[in-house]
Amino acid sequence: MFTIGGDPGTQRAIEVLVALGFTEYEARTYLALLKNNPATGYQISKESGIPRSMVYEALGRLVHKGAVMSLPSGDTTRYAPVPINTVLDNLRHKYEEALDAAHLELSKHESRTPLEQVWNIDGREAVLARAREMIRQSDREILISVDDRTLLDLMEFLEEASSRGVRIRLLLSGDADVKFGEVTRHPQAETALQRTGEGLVLVVDSSQCLIGGTGVNGTAIWTGNTHVVFVARQYIWQEIFTQKVLKRLEKEIWTILSPEERRAIIGEV
Repeated sequence: MFTIGGDPGTQRAIEVLVALGFTEYEARTYLALLKNNPATGYQISKESGIPRSMVYEALGRLVHKGAVMSLPSGDTTRYAPVPINTVLDNLRHKYEEALDAAHLELSKHESRTPLEQVWNIDGREAVLARAREMIRQSDREILISVDDRTLLDLMEFLEEASSRGVRIRLLLSGDADVKFGEVTRHPQAETALQRTGEGLVLVVDSSQCLIGGTGVNGTAIWTGNTHVVFVARQYIWQEIFTQKVLKRLEKEIWTILSPEERRAIIGEV
């Protein structure tokens, strides 16, 4: 006997399979067989709560997908699941082929987006996706002002760019451990005062820039406008230069600041 209950683990497994292209009935049928096999369609229907006619339809599609094996025996057919690793490898191969074909065909119809325009990008994932694509396209130089959380989302792509010989200068608002490029840290108190947390300024090869926020409802602008790119690049350079000067002359500068200026720097205003 086997059962498909409504526990969170089972529901999550169903969601994962649905995300991979299974229907809900296909997902529930495959999970039932993983739990106990071989089994007849009648058994699966009874224990999973899927209508019998729907179970046989789901089984037929799963056999066609290569996720289930059938074993006819007289008037009865029993079923067993194809091992998980095999199913996932088949899906990976299928999607890779589909993605390659899509890239080949769609690229024939793609025209370049005019970079001189300033384009709005809405949503954290969309902002991060654009940043990753810019980093992948980089040839010479990346300047980036970023917080810890956003850096972790981009770390793999920055490391890969660094390994290709791209020079990376990073202005970091946080404590993340970075083992590539030139890292300058933005003081935490100043970051809080200026409210620059979960923000991103990315300049690639002095040809395009991305400026915005990476919070839950983050928005950004992306452009190749030479004037905007220049300002973004100068902002990062100026911040890096300022932090280096402050670090070297910290004691001397502190003595010439007024009490109000000192409080502003440490975020007490």
